[in-house]
Amino acid sequence: MTSATVGLAAVALVAIGLLAGILLAPGRAPSSVAVPEGELRVAVSSRLFDDARRVEVTPHVAEAVTLTVAESGRVTRTACTPGAVIASGTSPLTVDDRPLLALATTVPLWRDLEWGARGEDVRAMQAELARLGHPVTPTGTYDRPTSTAVATILREIGGAQPSGRLPVASVIWLPAPQVTVASCEVALAQTIGPGPFATVAGGLTSLEVTGGLTGAVAGDRVLRIGDVSAPIDAGGMVTDPAFLAAVAASPEFAFATASNSALTLDAVLATPLEVVVVPPGAIFGIADGTGCVLADGQPRPVRVVASSLGQTMVTFDAGPAPTYVEVPLPGEVPPPCR
Repeated sequence: MTSATVGLAAVALVAIGLLAGILLAPGRAPSSVAVPEGELRVAVSSRLFDDARRVEVTPHVAEAVTLTVAESGRVTRTACTPGAVIASGTSPLTVDDRPLLALATTVPLWRDLEWGARGEDVRAMQAELARLGHPVTPTGTYDRPTSTAVATILREIGGAQPSGRLPVASVIWLPAPQVTVASCEVALAQTIGPGPFATVAGGLTSLEVTGGLTGAVAGDRVLRIGDVSAPIDAGGMVTDPAFLAAVAASPEFAFATASNSALTLDAVLATPLEVVVVPPGAIFGIADGTGCVLADGQPRPVRVVASSLGQTMVTFDAGPAPTYVEVPLPGEVPPPCR
């Protein structure tokens, strides 16, 4: 073996030794991300949480109703055709060139209403005016804002010089904000009234949430179908007309009605919570929905919102959420956070 060959062999052995040393030596993490020996640190993430739940809903459907008018005269305009929709706040009929106002109220109007009138019929009329977008407060007293709203709505349907007074003969009472015509009792140019104008099919008047919210996150909720939602009141009822119309036209409602089965819809938090997702093992000292996590070696109190698929969602009541949390080792007793 020549001296050159020996030299090359020596260099190769040194290189192999260095490579083995690199491979076998323990890795060193940068000081900025170094974790104390025996400690597991996990990055956390934030997200919006609406606690969507599939809930059972009971539909309340009104029976067929005959709409009547107290006015007398010749029909000079009518929007009544089978299948047509009559909406509260519109005029479906004109008698002797006097447009009549369709109005859905929880108490049917039975008298002329004007400034100073008091009663539940006034309150019901005010509530419907407010739902239609008029700046009226349901006080039960016919006040100036009510008079202004009545004059406005009568002017919108073509009433001549409305005074702010609401004669009962100018109103066609509706049992729901929107009704569908089943049959018409009078036609254009015929004489009417007082008497029947049209028969309307029973319609969806409200939805009642009857099951599925046990253990749900506390907070105001809305019922949702597709892109349409409506608030659920304290009694579990949903009465928003636009939402009821969307449900009534949905395949879910048609199937539930045809098969006499339960109707289920999504109920979600009206305002989603911003939660932090942590591993379940990072939480300790859990009691009454609260617990603790370690962040930067310091215990932080958290409120447990929900758990799903190996993830626990929490909120931090004090201060911003950390970037990382530490998972206590088995047998380790972390310091209390309260």
